Amino acid sequence: MAACATVKQAKDYLAERIAAAAAEEGVPLSEIERKMLYFSQTDWTLPNMAQVSAQFDEEYDQDAYEQKIDGLVRKITAHHHGNNPEEEESWDSAVEKLSEGDHYLSVLTDPSLVHPNSSVRPPHDILKLWLTAFAIVLVLLGVVALRLWLFGPK
Repeated sequence: MAACATVKQAKDYLAERIAAAAAEEGVPLSEIERKMLYFSQTDWTLPNMAQVSAQFDEEYDQDAYEQKIDGLVRKITAHHHGNNPEEEESWDSAVEKLSEGDHYLSVLTDPSLVHPNSSVRPPHDILKLWLTAFAIVLVLLGVVALRLWLFGPK
C-alpha cells in the first residue's frame, strides 16, 4: 500500500497496524477501543459511532486509552523507521491523508498531541547514558593514576 486514496483506507490501515501491534504486545484492543480509532465528529466514520463513543466514555479511561495507543504507535514507528521504508511510507501516507480532516486517529498518531510535554527517547538511550558515565569515571581514574605516577603521592 503506497498511498491512501480515501479516509476509510487510511483509517483501516492504521487501525489494522495498531491492533496487530497490540496483539503482539499482549494487550489486544477491545471492539470498542478498535472502533474508537475510527472516531470523527465531522468526517467519515463507522456507523453508530455516537453509541460507540457514549459506551467508550462510560466504560473506559480516555487518558489510559490514549497512553496505550501512544505506546503502540511509538513502537510501530520506531520499528519501521529506517528498517522498512515501504511500511514507513504506507504509515506516513495514511497519517497524511487523515491530517486533511478532523479525526481522533490523527491525534493518536501524533505523539506531540497526545503527550505534549513528553520527550521521545531514542532506542537504547539509557544504555548509552550508562556507558558514557562509565567512560567518564574511567577517564577520571586514569587522570588520577597518571598524576600519582608522574608526581607521586603528596
